Amino acid sequence: MFGEGSDTYAEFAVLSAWARMPEGLTFEEAAGYPSVVETALRVIREVGVRPCQTLLVNGASGGVGSAVLQIARDRGVTVFGTAGAANQEYLRALGALATTYGEGWVERVRLLGRVDAALDLAGSGVLGELVELTGDPRKVVTIADLGAAESGVRFSGVAGSVPDAPAEAAALISRGRLHIPVEKSYTLAEAAAAHIDSRAGHTRGRRVVIV
Repeated sequence: MFGEGSDTYAEFAVLSAWARMPEGLTFEEAAGYPSVVETALRVIREVGVRPCQTLLVNGASGGVGSAVLQIARDRGVTVFGTAGAANQEYLRALGALATTYGEGWVERVRLLGRVDAALDLAGSGVLGELVELTGDPRKVVTIADLGAAESGVRFSGVAGSVPDAPAEAAALISRGRLHIPVEKSYTLAEAAAAHIDSRAGHTRGRRVVIV
């Protein structure tokens, strides 16, 4: 089994949602899926993007971004992703039209095509630009910018609202439609360092703590 719950940095934990672990996954790999898939499913639902539309993901190379790109594509959504220069090929491998952030990024996104909805996963102060690109603050959702309300943007922070996330993750993995690499593993004693590294950004996939 794999899943998610509260206070799970322990040898034994009570899970609030779970599913049978897909064949072929190590426990280390499996640990990287439930929470990011739950967040990805939640924000895709909240932003209201539909098949044949386009979704822009700001900060797309981390665990949640990796899941969003693959899940959205599986649902027939065209995905654009922004990330650092070192992660452009990674985003393309996930099926995204990719571009770098930094000066001129809005125009680079416009060259990719129309943006119907946008997700901010990085909290890098670009909500105004995302509203500009979509034309509607209701079509922008962030999980990282606490100033969302000032831009009329929804902040999504209620974890655990998609209890079937582990089951959906297992189904996607089994169909070969979802793969999130483990960038780095930490021991339980290194958990604080894992959080510090995660906040620094520039992640490709997931960082996991091994108990």
